[in-house]
Amino acid sequence: MIQRSLSAVVVRWRGGNEVDSCLQSLLDHGGPDLDGIVLVDSGSADGGAERLAEKFPQINVAALEENRSFAVAVAQGAARCVDHDLFILNPDTQVTPGAIPSLVAHLRAHPDSAGVVPLLVDPDGPTQHLWQLRRLPTAGRLALGLPGPSQFTVSPPNQPVSVEQPAASAWLVQRPVWDALGGLDPIFAPAWWEDVDFCARLANSVGVDGFPVTSGFQVVPDARVVHIGASSLANLSAGRFLTIYYRNLLQYAERHHRPQLGAIRVGLTLSLRGRALLRPVNRSAYLEALRKLRRARNKEQGTGGNQKS
Repeated sequence: MIQRSLSAVVVRWRGGNEVDSCLQSLLDHGGPDLDGIVLVDSGSADGGAERLAEKFPQINVAALEENRSFAVAVAQGAARCVDHDLFILNPDTQVTPGAIPSLVAHLRAHPDSAGVVPLLVDPDGPTQHLWQLRRLPTAGRLALGLPGPSQFTVSPPNQPVSVEQPAASAWLVQRPVWDALGGLDPIFAPAWWEDVDFCARLANSVGVDGFPVTSGFQVVPDARVVHIGASSLANLSAGRFLTIYYRNLLQYAERHHRPQLGAIRVGLTLSLRGRALLRPVNRSAYLEALRKLRRARNKEQGTGGNQKS
């Protein structure tokens, strides 16, 4: 296996000071294989990029003028570490001692894997495997507004194993795989479902002649990364988040389940109406999402339909 350098790419959009702990953990526990750290501030416009550049002069800080998408921000970070394998990390994470060396060692021992991921854990210890390690969603689950099911429904794996769709909170991806797939797709703006789409495109490419690897991601359970979660959600209203999430779900469905797209749209509408009735605390948010999705659909039909592939 060609032993390329490794760079970490952390994307920040507002949030609190948890990114400080993330960056410090990379500096403290990156090990000899971590060649560089890139922090991309995705248009936060809160002075955070300047503060972090001053606090961590050894880190490459890129400040974008606007928050176009998580995918665009990661691409900007990846462009600053050409030919490096990429350790993509959320800002609300902390790398534990030995995690990166363990991931690197496993990937070097299994060069036909697209990448490896650690096991995400809560700050107080429990694992997050139920939502982190999933299978790709079926058309039926999309119609219910659901992501793919958990791949490990009881206990997390206790040894390295393949996983269809790990959450992108912490990914170590081989650079040739990243380049072959073109990275994350910015169509999923500003975030959510871009990692699912990447894994679906990866699954469709594995085994194709000329593709760099023959298998997808593997989880390495003895590599642990603490994940706080939802650091950016505080900056979004519930209605805004739900609108983005389900709009991007439909973008995913259009690309990967086009024959079932009509049924998925109908099912999703009924599902969101049901949620609005059963969850009165968030009723207005679900209704807002429904209105905006309907408005976007009507606008799309009025302009001749969606032309995206």
